Amino acid sequence: MNPVLTDKQISYMDFIQKFIKQNDNFPTFEVIAEHFGVKPNSVAGHLLALRKKGYLDMCPNMASYRRTNAFKSFMAIRERNAA
Repeated sequence: MNPVLTDKQISYMDFIQKFIKQNDNFPTFEVIAEHFGVKPNSVAGHLLALRKKGYLDMCPNMASYRRTNAFKSFMAIRERNAA
């Protein structure tokens, strides 16, 4: 079982999920920062926290994140509950 998420972490995951559905690509730190009105360093901290909790993983040989199965499962449950 994955650790509890904060409301802010859930909002980041919601944004990432929507962005990937629309653009078929993970958003850059700058895109996330602009959306939330924060600096990219703040985004890095939130994404690192999601990585530590098992919801994101680093892509091999790249400076980019990818969603884990835990992320996808969490979002699927949220989408089912919203319907």
